[in-house]
Amino acid sequence: MGGLFNRLIVRVGLIAAVLSGLAGTALAETVLTRGNGGEPAALDPHTTDGRIESNVLRDLFEGLVVYGVGGRIVPGVAESWEISDDGTIYTFHLRPSAKWSNGDPVTAEDFVYSLRRAISPHQGGSASSMAVIRNAEDVSKGKKPVEDLGVEAVDPQTVKFTLRGPTPYFLALIAADNNATPVHRATVEKFGEHWTDVGNIVSNGAYTLAEWTPKQQIVLVRNPNYYDNANVKIDKVVFLPISSAAEELALFKAGKLDITNEVPQEQVKWISLSDPLEFWNKPYLATYYYALNLTAEPFKGNKSLRKALTMAVNREALVEKVTRAGELPAYSLVPPVVPGYKRQPLPFIDQPLSQRQEEARRLFAEAGYSPAQPLTIEVLYNASDNNRKIANAIVGMWQDTFGKGIVVNTVSTDRSDYLKRRSNRQFQVVRAAWIGDYADPTIFLNLMLSTALPPRNDSGFKNAAYDELLAKAGQTSDPAERAGLLQQAERLMLDEYALIPIYHYATKSLVSKRVKGVVFNIRDVHLSRFLDVAQ
Repeated sequence: MGGLFNRLIVRVGLIAAVLSGLAGTALAETVLTRGNGGEPAALDPHTTDGRIESNVLRDLFEGLVVYGVGGRIVPGVAESWEISDDGTIYTFHLRPSAKWSNGDPVTAEDFVYSLRRAISPHQGGSASSMAVIRNAEDVSKGKKPVEDLGVEAVDPQTVKFTLRGPTPYFLALIAADNNATPVHRATVEKFGEHWTDVGNIVSNGAYTLAEWTPKQQIVLVRNPNYYDNANVKIDKVVFLPISSAAEELALFKAGKLDITNEVPQEQVKWISLSDPLEFWNKPYLATYYYALNLTAEPFKGNKSLRKALTMAVNREALVEKVTRAGELPAYSLVPPVVPGYKRQPLPFIDQPLSQRQEEARRLFAEAGYSPAQPLTIEVLYNASDNNRKIANAIVGMWQDTFGKGIVVNTVSTDRSDYLKRRSNRQFQVVRAAWIGDYADPTIFLNLMLSTALPPRNDSGFKNAAYDELLAKAGQTSDPAERAGLLQQAERLMLDEYALIPIYHYATKSLVSKRVKGVVFNIRDVHLSRFLDVAQ
């Protein structure tokens, strides 16, 4: 323990020295230092949608609308918009003053080009969330040309979207989804895969990319061509790609970090008592779960095994003794904080643990496993203290239930390798989590569409009836009827045990009292341009 602590102090000292150097070069600058939870896989908004990447992308790029203070939808590049009476046509009017960081004007054609790029089957990203746009699904599969996508530039300052059905959450969708983010066409075409490199990248948000030193820091500086630059108070944003919550805590306590990504699970209680004014611990629009690979053995075609492992997880003990940060036991994919929707929990939610375990053992034997013929599986997760503790706890629960009938190997890997293996389905069980881009059940249920690709639908779940229910909901304008269709879909998917819901998140981050403008919202999104740091 002493060696680990000493190494941690050395690492913190090195980062603190870097930060001190930054501060010394420009004492008059207002600098915000944010913990990012890890290294971004990329800064191309159309190839990634993870939280770690989105934290940075929201400061670099700006869409038609954005999440403002308190999570409210506010104008971004679009200064106004109209919605047709039937809810299927959205017309946005761009700010004449909107510019790219190189001074080029931001035009309607930028949004048309960018969305076509994101949806294109050649792009390699996952754009299933954009399926609400007319012809998006066929375009993404190569069945129709990108020109048939339901987005058009009416004139240089007006862009129109035609949807395949009424979509009450469309504004929230385009505020959150990276696929709706504009990119600078000339830069993309000139530099290809290197267009996001420092010195090449052209962005349209409040900040530009000044430095990216892998595993050390990402530095953003104010964009002088940003239309609202006069009201941006923070001059420089430094993202630290630290996966260790303990390291973040040490930096925060040393005054070298203004906002942590999270805090160590085992110290939540102490932090909540010692730093009640700086600790943010509130319900969060996200679910932590394990995905089971349905495309290969042992889970392919073995529902009894999938159900047995799902029933054997003691979620109540996990949130009370392991995570201990206000999380809720998860018996559904859709979190309870989604307004206007009654989630459909797993049917054994009210059963005593002993009864669950008894049924799990019966199903396990039915699936063909026993001490004489044990199940050997591997659990993959991205390296972090919290993921490790959760994995160890769940492995222990499975061993308590199935004894020598199960052998579980846990594999911890860096985020880059984890994402690669996850996207290629090179796993049996994988740790996953989904943060809702908007407060609607579809942001979670769309994950399991047959057409969705990793990091959506990690399990490889395919069910035509499920797809049809979501399609019907997308064409329904009556709120009650729509909710009923979504509930049927969730029930159908959970009954197939394609994934194991574990818990619904609560935020657990520290925010320095020096930082002004942070207002709680269930997405836990706080754009740097709306914040300030007291000197």
